[in-house]
Amino acid sequence: MRERSISGMHLLYVDESGDTGRHNPENHTFVLCGLLVHHADWHEAQGAFRDMRLRLRMNFGLPTEAEIHASELLGRSPHHFKLDRMQRVKIALHVLEVIREQGMLTPIRVVVDKRSAAEDLLSAAWRSMLSAAKNKIDNTRHSTCSSHGLIVICDDHRTAPASSWLEWVKSELDIGRLLADQPFGRDSKASDFLQACDLIAYLTKQTNEPAGFFRQNKSRWLTKRCDRLFNDPALSISIK
Repeated sequence: MRERSISGMHLLYVDESGDTGRHNPENHTFVLCGLLVHHADWHEAQGAFRDMRLRLRMNFGLPTEAEIHASELLGRSPHHFKLDRMQRVKIALHVLEVIREQGMLTPIRVVVDKRSAAEDLLSAAWRSMLSAAKNKIDNTRHSTCSSHGLIVICDDHRTAPASSWLEWVKSELDIGRLLADQPFGRDSKASDFLQACDLIAYLTKQTNEPAGFFRQNKSRWLTKRCDRLFNDPALSISIK
């Protein structure tokens, strides 16, 4: 994997897995995941996803425009995309490998235990996400651009942090000078970055709260491959 400095103007793609409700004893984990990419590396990163799509079409017959939605790809359906489960698992592995191989992408995840977390779950998760992104940006420099900035793109408007507390978070983290405009939502079907975030978030939740296929031992190599993306503990945050 190629090492490169990743500071300056960044885009942070964010998606979630689970919900913030506290009243379901069978659902006690909420996950927020992000992919951070410098604007100067964006086209190269998008090109890597595009090449991956072509390989998936050639090897599995997956249409290049198909949305890779993790809960459907790895869920109970026996033949989603007319593929058997192990073929779909291999598709998920392809996505994880593309993320791992790209030194220009930085995965960040926040895992909230809803049973013990005292504060508002979404606010706490977003504060940790933005803090980790800010620290990563502040502590490195990009060879082609030193201008600081952060644009946040979410899976949809529901994932985006509420404006009612965003100003407080910006002040607390001293992130106002970094954050460009308010985080906004986008249709994940049109974004390989958001679909990759969705997969990481889903696998992280299944690691902490396995269901269905993920209760079986043969699924562990998939969740472990996801865990290997987070060798830096500062980029994998737990809130309990």
